[in-house]
Amino acid sequence: MINTRLIISGPRGAEEVLLESKSVTLGRGGNCDVILDDPNVSRVHARISQDPFGRWIVEDLESQNGVLVSGQRIKAQALLPEHTIDIRPFTLQISQGTENQTAPGVSLSRIPVIDKALEENILSYSAEKATILSPDLMQMLNELTGHLLKLSSPSELYSQACLILAKILDTFVAVVRLPCHPEPLPQSPEILACRFGTDSTDAKNLQSFYLHFSKRVLDAVRSAEAPVMASSKVSPDEKMVLTVVDEHKPHVVFAARVNDLGEMVDSLYIDILEDKSPKEMFDFVEAASRQINFVQKNLFLTELKKQEKALREANIQLREKDRIKDEYVSRVTHDIKGHLAAIQSCLYIGADESAGPLAEKQSNFLGRALNRTTQLSVFVKELLELTQMRLSGRLQMESFSLPDSISKALAAITTKANDKSIAVSSNIEPSVGQIVGNEFSINEMLTNLLFNAIKYTPENKTVHLEAQSGDDCVQIDICDTGIGIPEDELGEIFEEFFRASNAKKSEKDGTGLGLSIVKQIIERHRGTITAQSQQGQGTTFSVILPTNNPPSG
Repeated sequence: MINTRLIISGPRGAEEVLLESKSVTLGRGGNCDVILDDPNVSRVHARISQDPFGRWIVEDLESQNGVLVSGQRIKAQALLPEHTIDIRPFTLQISQGTENQTAPGVSLSRIPVIDKALEENILSYSAEKATILSPDLMQMLNELTGHLLKLSSPSELYSQACLILAKILDTFVAVVRLPCHPEPLPQSPEILACRFGTDSTDAKNLQSFYLHFSKRVLDAVRSAEAPVMASSKVSPDEKMVLTVVDEHKPHVVFAARVNDLGEMVDSLYIDILEDKSPKEMFDFVEAASRQINFVQKNLFLTELKKQEKALREANIQLREKDRIKDEYVSRVTHDIKGHLAAIQSCLYIGADESAGPLAEKQSNFLGRALNRTTQLSVFVKELLELTQMRLSGRLQMESFSLPDSISKALAAITTKANDKSIAVSSNIEPSVGQIVGNEFSINEMLTNLLFNAIKYTPENKTVHLEAQSGDDCVQIDICDTGIGIPEDELGEIFEEFFRASNAKKSEKDGTGLGLSIVKQIIERHRGTITAQSQQGQGTTFSVILPTNNPPSG
């Protein structure tokens, strides 16, 4: 079993986190799996996840200050054992412990690479010279395959393969992860699994021998797709004897790829005494590596199907929970809306002194109450619209004039713009004309975006709308010169109830539902919306709508 820990060093010292999940998020937000509490860290800053091949990947989730791997800023990168991750002011490193067979006083987490140069003769496997396996080797191969086919998880594969091969061959077997050529070999490769034969596990013997991998063999196997073999003479240096306990006898080393990961390769490494190595051993290693690769692909496919099924079932459950929640919110909101309307009616009657004159203090209290109930009514209206939209089926689609709809939206915000002396301009290309959609929803979407632009643009600034047609679509850009949106919050602006931090300071009133409603309307029309912003200089929302949505039948 491989235990993976995330070692975090920061201003308050160091800590270790056991990575039990295959994907964890890091940031200062309370919903992150690993919380890095510092103002320089974005709320959701990065993700560390494991791909089906066992590699750990770090991704920058559009953070403000970025993610560095060994000093280089990255978007996404596979991690090597020597890599460090910098999410300033924190430094992180992945540490893995493998399920290796050890003896007292011997650590197999790091075995050095030794270049024995002329002592080894490297041969590459040739399928043309392949021979039929002996009955004994065929039985061994069947035993290996039978055990591997019983596995249920890819994470068990290498450990079990090494265990079985070491047992049936009675020798040292390992699976190592190597960088592809021409990247330099590390001084000690990443050991994914390793096992010794029954005669090689005596603690005294292991302590007296210099364990190592052959540099020439590892170089050869990562440079060529075919398995490789190295035969060796007896080493004249007693400290440079073989990986296995051999009493200075000649040995043979075999290596073969079992997985190609693009930038890395996983290789099977077998070090066996020459007098224990059968004549067809090269063919056996080639067949065994193919079987390991075959089982691995099947396990990955099975694992992916399980994950796909689990995600499908989780999505069904989430959709059902969302539907129940939306129905409940819709009923409650509808009731609140009715009660608010009754309260507002009473407040209006009292405020216009129809029921009698008011003192200045009474008038002030009634005015404040009316203002608050009006704000609450807007919130309830938007919440009701959002839930009803999510619960309803397809929108009624018909052909209408988009320029006319844009003109109505511009007219709706004229008073607000004039109150702040904001110059509103527009440019609608003549080619923009009829589209198929729900005219009421499109008008509401445009009005909402324009009101937002006016709301968060200071006095005496500008707002501009640009509409142009493309291939079977129309693009509408709404550009303001307002407060902008912080870079690390751009990805959250379409979430329900979310308001940017600077928006809260600029305007206290706001529900955080407007942009969520806008996005729902656009997606119902099979369109997209994106936002570009620079804090303090303004924001541009770009809406792309297809011109030919299927009309309602």
